[in-house]
Amino acid sequence: MSAWRLFRETLRIARQALTANLMRSLLALLGIVIGVATVIAMMSLINGFQRSFQKGIQSWGSNTIYIRTFRPGAAFAGQIPDSLRKRRAFTMDDAAAIRERCPAVIAVSPIKIAAESIRLSYRDRTTKTTTVFGSDEGMLRTRGFDLSRGRFYTAQEVDHRANVVVLGSDTHDVLFRDAGGIGETVHLNGVPFTVIGEFESKGRFLGNNFDEIATIPWTVADKYWAPGPDAPFYMTKKGEVFLDAIPVDAEHTDLAIGQIRAVLRLQRHVPVNRSDDFDVFSDDAFLTLYNTITGGIVALMMLISSIALLVGGIGIMNIMLVAVTERTREIGVRKALGAPRKAILLQFLIEAVILTAVGGLVGIALGAGVATAVRTFSGLPTYVSAVSVIAGVVVSTGVGVFCGLYPAMRASRLDPVEALRYE
Repeated sequence: MSAWRLFRETLRIARQALTANLMRSLLALLGIVIGVATVIAMMSLINGFQRSFQKGIQSWGSNTIYIRTFRPGAAFAGQIPDSLRKRRAFTMDDAAAIRERCPAVIAVSPIKIAAESIRLSYRDRTTKTTTVFGSDEGMLRTRGFDLSRGRFYTAQEVDHRANVVVLGSDTHDVLFRDAGGIGETVHLNGVPFTVIGEFESKGRFLGNNFDEIATIPWTVADKYWAPGPDAPFYMTKKGEVFLDAIPVDAEHTDLAIGQIRAVLRLQRHVPVNRSDDFDVFSDDAFLTLYNTITGGIVALMMLISSIALLVGGIGIMNIMLVAVTERTREIGVRKALGAPRKAILLQFLIEAVILTAVGGLVGIALGAGVATAVRTFSGLPTYVSAVSVIAGVVVSTGVGVFCGLYPAMRASRLDPVEALRYE
């Protein structure tokens, strides 16, 4: 008998054996179904959040390079050392030096967050606490903001500390409803500002609403709301700013970061034998932070899924051992008629693989259904990737091979004479 005919005959016998004990086969599938469904559902949540995070970063900045005193995530490493707390921020002289000496950088703009909680008011309407930050005319380029109406402030308005403001779309809607608002006067904590523009909607990211914002010239933010001497170390003091830059294109990001570091070391007189007293990073730093924070959660999820698959695998092994015991006489008859050991081994191994493969496919469908339900009813981002589906099939099949191998080997090693005597 050829190998292909042997395989087909063995597959037919395995299928008949499984359908003859349908209820037992279905119960054996249950553990694998739950395990694979858990893996798919959890991975869909992880993938969904990661895709949402990446999309949020892309909408938040447009290939932005962030120039800060330290990179995000320092606070997660425990107590922040004094060496980081005492780092000073940057000045516009640093920004000018980067513009002049970094050919891979196409734009640089300052960022200054207002130290106070600020509410905007217009007539009888008042916003809740709004994120107000200062910048200059280059911010549209470095942060990827677009205007839906009006204009942005100019270099002259920044230099002359003009009280002009550009509103996020949600901030605008609270104050003006459907009206235009351009040219109207609003008050930021009682200080009058002229509305000159409105941003296109940016959406939410990590719980922050980038449409509930207002931006003013950084010189004005420094004038009215610069942090005092007792401000937290992560705030920019009077006359200081953080900087955002953007490379000439995405391929030059690493080169631009290297050039910025070199220029800032000269600007800040950092000795050759000392490390940087600042940090320059791109969007990848936020992804690294995200992966660091979620790494433990992912490991815990995979452990839970692995336990479910292990329980399912043990169930498959027990069912197959019972099948071997019940069919001992059948095995003896087949061996007495000349069936080779590999045919017996292959028959029981195929039965185990069929069980787990079917369980894996049902588990994938169930997990995808759970992911869809979660996305529909809770709004949480989920995404069932092709990789997780392939992993579900491979893992479930691997469990079948691993857990079915011992019962199959036991069946193939039975002595035909003793097997025929079995009652």
